[in-house]
Amino acid sequence: MFHALNTRCGHYALLLTAAVALTFPNLGACSLWDIDEGNNAEAAREMLDCGNWVVPTHNYQLRVDKPALLYWLQISAFGLFGINEFAARLPSALAALAAVLMTYELGRRMFGAATGLLAGLVLATTGLFCAAAHFANPDALLNAATLLTLFFFWRTFSRPLPLPLSSTAADQGRGRERAWSVASGISAGVAVLAKGPVGLVLPVAIIGLFLLWSRKARLLWEWRLLGAALAFVLVAVPWYVWVGVETKIAFLNGFILQHNIGRYLHPMEHHSGPVFYYLGVLALGFAPWSVFLGLAGWYATGKRAREDDPPSARLSFQPAAEWTEGRRPGLPAGYRFLWCWIAVTFGFFSLASTKLPNYILPLYPPLAILTAHFLQRWRAGTIRPPAWVLHLSIAGFALVGVATSLALLIAAGTIPIPALHGFPLAGLRTWAALGIVPVLGAAAAWRCLYTGHRSGLVLCVTVASIAFIGGLFTWGSVALDAYKAPRALVQTGKVQQTDREIRVGCYQYFQPSLVFYCRREVRRLENDEQVLEFLRSPLPTYLFLPATVWERLQTSVRGAHHLLARHSDLYRRCEVVIVANH
Repeated sequence: MFHALNTRCGHYALLLTAAVALTFPNLGACSLWDIDEGNNAEAAREMLDCGNWVVPTHNYQLRVDKPALLYWLQISAFGLFGINEFAARLPSALAALAAVLMTYELGRRMFGAATGLLAGLVLATTGLFCAAAHFANPDALLNAATLLTLFFFWRTFSRPLPLPLSSTAADQGRGRERAWSVASGISAGVAVLAKGPVGLVLPVAIIGLFLLWSRKARLLWEWRLLGAALAFVLVAVPWYVWVGVETKIAFLNGFILQHNIGRYLHPMEHHSGPVFYYLGVLALGFAPWSVFLGLAGWYATGKRAREDDPPSARLSFQPAAEWTEGRRPGLPAGYRFLWCWIAVTFGFFSLASTKLPNYILPLYPPLAILTAHFLQRWRAGTIRPPAWVLHLSIAGFALVGVATSLALLIAAGTIPIPALHGFPLAGLRTWAALGIVPVLGAAAAWRCLYTGHRSGLVLCVTVASIAFIGGLFTWGSVALDAYKAPRALVQTGKVQQTDREIRVGCYQYFQPSLVFYCRREVRRLENDEQVLEFLRSPLPTYLFLPATVWERLQTSVRGAHHLLARHSDLYRRCEVVIVANH
């Protein structure tokens, strides 16, 4: 397949075209999603506004939730494109593009160019990955940096030296290994600046388990790792030391003890779940390709993973001597590495007390490679899974579309469910038609399976996935924006006034993006007395609060007051109003 683009440059062009089409249209169309996007974008804006790139704040109070890398990249984007939603999300979008290309390179190096190309397309068209590319938080950065760290490791230890070895060739080989080890340390440091200690814990645990499985644990103590450790320290440590000094250890205490150790040991913000929580997340987040995960895993174990591949799918390298000394391992090194990657990531986050779907984003690249290699081996005729299993997978692909349509129709209120409370999101009704795309893709895939056109089946599923995920996350998500209150209220009430002194407050309603759109501190009022005093201020005053609360309070307000705007709120499922004292 893709014979006209069957070069590395052609593959890059195809992957970038697909990934850009899935990511950049409407990247800045939606207002910020609370709470994470509002927190992150405003923290970056305040660092830019204050000229302090060291200490993160939100609403002009110390923010200890995340390190500074995302904020730095957002500040840079603000300088190029202005302070807006597009610039806030641009770092995540670019990190997603980088992850697609790195997945291609890793898959290509492990199993051949065809697998690498399909792996990049699979990754770009999974639901959670595409959503992360549109979301202004550090997860896409962590995923890209972790993937880069593991790619550098694999490139180092899977690249053989020429035989017979001359002293010059050996020196050149050792120089290459030192360079790639240092690169791994740099990328791990970037990951720690993006999300914290998990950026080091994950790759170290994955590499350690892989070396233990390969009976090469001694490589963990090789001298060349000193260069990687030094590079990591030089990249990651200076900012942590600096912010610790600037905040008198307050940031480090809050970030390390509360938002890392505390978050792992105890559920935070009601984000908990059972130990099998991420099985359901994978089924939904890896869709529509999750229908092939069972087959991909089955054919990546035991003797099924050792069946001879056709020339087009062979490994693009011969295992280095380090991997073949002594007893030959049963499972090929590429599969062992991917399984270690999957096991460590899935196990680490499954044992954590706080659980969120986006935490396991680093699991998606190895799953994309396994899925792509299974489909490539089947396409080439190397493996022959039972026909009924393939029919079941294609039926599951169609079911993804049916389930999506039903979910959108239920959310829109077209299919009433009495147990669901809150107002219907009628704007989603039109987008329920997107569910027909996987159904049509499945019908075309069934036709290809019936006629024996295996490449056509893979192509149909891939094209349908691009159209479905692109429509859902690039265009369909815009329909929800009409139900979010902060940006609409600020614009309608003309609250964003940076040319004069005003006061902005909120009572029994707050979203972090309010601060971003108001471009100033939003005071959080605690009781009715504070509200009445706030509205008596001699300065122009704007107050955000639920409509029902205002109906109760307005008879107690003395002096002039005006209801400037009202808007329904997606998060609180209520109407929110702006009241001004002028």
